[in-house]
Amino acid sequence: MSRSLLARAVDLVLTTEPRARYRLGIWLTSVTTYLIYTGILWVQVALGYTPVVVASALTAATASVNVFLYFGVRHQWGPRWDRSLGGIQLLIGIVFMWLCYATAGPAAPATVIVVASHIVYAMFAMPPRQVWQLVGLSLGGLAATMAVSHRLQPGHYPPGELLVSFLYAALVVVLIARLAAIVARMNEGLRSKSRELESALERVRHLATRDDLTQVHNRRHITELMGIEQQRHERSGSPLCVALLDIDLFKAVNDNHGHQAGDEVLRRFAQTAQQALRSSDLLGRWGGEEFIVVFPSTSIDEASVALQRVREQLIAADFSQVAAGLRVTFSAGLVRIEPGERLEQALERADQAMYRAKTGGRDCVEADAPATASGYIARRA
Repeated sequence: MSRSLLARAVDLVLTTEPRARYRLGIWLTSVTTYLIYTGILWVQVALGYTPVVVASALTAATASVNVFLYFGVRHQWGPRWDRSLGGIQLLIGIVFMWLCYATAGPAAPATVIVVASHIVYAMFAMPPRQVWQLVGLSLGGLAATMAVSHRLQPGHYPPGELLVSFLYAALVVVLIARLAAIVARMNEGLRSKSRELESALERVRHLATRDDLTQVHNRRHITELMGIEQQRHERSGSPLCVALLDIDLFKAVNDNHGHQAGDEVLRRFAQTAQQALRSSDLLGRWGGEEFIVVFPSTSIDEASVALQRVREQLIAADFSQVAAGLRVTFSAGLVRIEPGERLEQALERADQAMYRAKTGGRDCVEADAPATASGYIARRA
């Protein structure tokens, strides 16, 4: 029960949206770091290095800034170049580092290491150019803070110690920035390789699921999709229809105009059919000049209307560039898959209905389902 309450509390604070949760996770890391810094600040107070008033003011400012950053990160209040407010968090941290240095007294040189930690964070969040800009800002601000501290408290901030501290800080920060540039190039190389791999995988997926000539689903993939739709049909009881389409007299196109013309007919037929069908309908090449259409959650009458749209768009399509006067039609067998019926049985019924459409005069759709009174639908106009 307690774990469940804790999980709900974490979800409430960090949200459940993945990107926002990731950004807030980074913010939480920053808050943890600030808490540690604040604890060290109060150690300075206990040792007499930092006045209580100054430490209290810095603690209150730190808490206020992090509360503001929480809402800013959660609601993306940041500018376009820094939606996650990561860069702004680093800038605020650098300012707090300057203030801590100025109030640390004899312990001031120890705070210089904080500069390096900011650059380490930056190397994973910023491009190299911005990292170098942050280096310049950090070191420039540190030099100014040292100069002001020496002027106000020369006993605690002797010039020789300031110079040595600054030189060591500059050396470490520059080395880290150089390392950041190397890491950034490596990360960009990895991202580039990742994009190339993803592109290659996408091409492989495309080749594995699409017919190379027509770019519709190939037989293997449409069979898989049909199986998925049948399982959904069995669970929900929603209607599922399948149609087998065969281009009429396709052999004559190849014989009279060549196989290149036949390939173009197949491509244009698939494109026309895809445009006429709904986005939810699944079109695949079954083999040769045969195509298959799966109609999820569709009655046989609705499926016949969809096939009629395909037929009408084919009539309007211009195939004259393939061959003068060429007209492309199809014959189809349409079936509704019955509950408990195997796909092989439904496809066999569709094939038989398509054969009847071919022998009955072509350019028509024959439906094989109890719901349809007439066996012939969308016959030649």
